[in-house]
Amino acid sequence: MLSKPAKRDLKHNRTIKGKGYKREDGLWDIEVFLIDSKTYSFENMHRGYISSGEPLHDMAVRLTLNDERKIIDIEAVINASPYNICPQAVENCQKLKGEHLIAGFNRKVIKTMGGEKGCRHITDLLAYAGTIAYQTLWKEKTGGEAKTITEEEAKSIEKKFANSCFAFKKDGEVYNQYKEILIGKLENS
Repeated sequence: MLSKPAKRDLKHNRTIKGKGYKREDGLWDIEVFLIDSKTYSFENMHRGYISSGEPLHDMAVRLTLNDERKIIDIEAVINASPYNICPQAVENCQKLKGEHLIAGFNRKVIKTMGGEKGCRHITDLLAYAGTIAYQTLWKEKTGGEAKTITEEEAKSIEKKFANSCFAFKKDGEVYNQYKEILIGKLENS
């Protein structure tokens, strides 16, 4: 996808993987994983020798949500980190129980776990979890096609998405398609 790069030497790998599941009990699990590794071996003050390819960071987050995207349960784990105390940084995640993954969620995460209250990598994973949750529940909530969105979903375009990205710029093509659907639904009701 990208243009051909200049000659270079790979030093760092980061893999972030996210998955969304519908559970048999009707709830949803959103999982996000992060692994960082170096292409060289080095000494670390807290862990000792870290071999090339060995995870410097290995962490995961699981959110259990209901249909309204309310966090019913949350689990965060740090299996590998550069400092021995890092696994303790996930304790404040529990304060997010009861929150909803809606507009403003990332601000709540930063307020709850930002800076010295948590781990930057875990807060990043929680931001990914929010978008994965939206993508996971989207088809279930809308039928997957713009022509089948509910009136409530169409109204949320203005409130949640207007000017949130290039595709949803006000008076742009995509934004206006949703607006036309909403107008059509309102005229037919």
